[in-house]
Amino acid sequence: MNIRKLWKFDKIGKKFFIPSILFIVALFAVLTAINVSINNSLISALMDKRGKAMVNYMAKTSVFYYTNYDLGALDGFVQEAIKDPDLVYAVFYDENKNPLTITSKKPADTTSLMNHEQAIVDAAGKTIGLLSIGYSAKAISAVVNRGVWIMLLTMAVALILLSVGITFFVRNVITRPLGKTVIVANKLTEGDLTVQLEAAGQDEIGQLIAAFKNMVAKLKVFMSQVSTVTMSVNSLANDIAVSVEQQATVSAEQSTAVAEITATMEELSTSSTQIAEHAKSVVDIATKTWENTKNGATAVERIMMKMNEIHADNEDSINEIVALGKKSREISKVMEIINTIADQTKLIAFNAALEASSAGEAGKRFGVVAVEIRRLADSVMESTGEIESKINEIQEAVNRLVIASEKGSKGIREGMEHSNQTASALMDVVDAAQSTQEAAKQISLSTQQQKTASSQVVTALREIVAGSDQTSDAIRQISAISRKLTDLSASLKGQVKKFKVEE
Repeated sequence: MNIRKLWKFDKIGKKFFIPSILFIVALFAVLTAINVSINNSLISALMDKRGKAMVNYMAKTSVFYYTNYDLGALDGFVQEAIKDPDLVYAVFYDENKNPLTITSKKPADTTSLMNHEQAIVDAAGKTIGLLSIGYSAKAISAVVNRGVWIMLLTMAVALILLSVGITFFVRNVITRPLGKTVIVANKLTEGDLTVQLEAAGQDEIGQLIAAFKNMVAKLKVFMSQVSTVTMSVNSLANDIAVSVEQQATVSAEQSTAVAEITATMEELSTSSTQIAEHAKSVVDIATKTWENTKNGATAVERIMMKMNEIHADNEDSINEIVALGKKSREISKVMEIINTIADQTKLIAFNAALEASSAGEAGKRFGVVAVEIRRLADSVMESTGEIESKINEIQEAVNRLVIASEKGSKGIREGMEHSNQTASALMDVVDAAQSTQEAAKQISLSTQQQKTASSQVVTALREIVAGSDQTSDAIRQISAISRKLTDLSASLKGQVKKFKVEE
């Protein structure tokens, strides 16, 4: 239980101290790792340099012993060299890599060692042997471990000093002023506004205490105002309750009146709907009448066109009949000429018959011809008489046709005049029918608008009725709320009295 309480961050000291310690420990750990890595690298480099120097020195020094083939001296040289505790082995080999010394032997596993090899070369530059040495890495580990322990010891001392400093700082600078502030806050929760706060500096804690002190002063003023306002609210809440009850009565009366108006407007809307339907029927009838009058005007125009064609044909017929009368008179003149020729032919035939009879036998045949010519002349004269009679009949018929055609032409002209008058009257009827149709459309549009307006008014009145009902409900709710507000203001008054504003 104590361990759990220790790890609870319920104090400012814990919230500040424990994260700071953890951060410093992490920082020291990172620095230690970096230091170990750097020391390891430096010591490895030094050991490598040391090994290269040693193998180079022993290789140059052993050239004399190789030249004289003094194996005992080489072995003694190795004995002196391996006295270094870090040197694990040192072996001299011949040119065929056969070991020449027996004091030290190369281990089978040299992976954990720092190995160095150097060829042994004589004065002529010929390789006469090989030197192999190996240093232990334990020296590096020992140095690194010493560095780690030094760092750990330094970190422990620094942590102890830092803990003491942080504890002193937090207790004197933060915890103590805040503790006083907490005591004042507890008194404020009990309603005591007479507490006094001392200034605690210009830092954030001091600013917090100053703000707290300012809040207490303003809270005193505020609670005094709240007390005054509470009294006013209590009085006004009672007035509101009375007014709301009166408003509820008026709202109920208005709701009844609006319901009656709504019923009347619904009847008016029904009448407007019927009028709109009848107006639409009138528009349809007017449109049909206008179309029929337009069709009648079109038919009259066609009749006028046909009458014009008949008049033109009649004029042509009259002209042809008159021309035919002229031709018949010319035929009469020709017939007169033929009659004259026939008379002369008859006279000539008579004379010829006289001459033929006076000629005796020689003129008989010629007399016969003269008789035939005379008969032919008589026949021509009879024919021309008949033709002249027929021509006279034709002329009389032509005259009658001319008179009849003139009468027909006069009737056609009168018919055209009547047709023009009929067409003009029909055009007036078309214009009147179009005006009637437009007026009917306007009436229909107006009735539709009136219908729409009536529907909108009915809808609005229904919404007003619903709104009135909602208003009544709202007023009843407001009445209940005003009563609750009265109770709350009385309760608030009792709560305000709990605050101690003056000594």
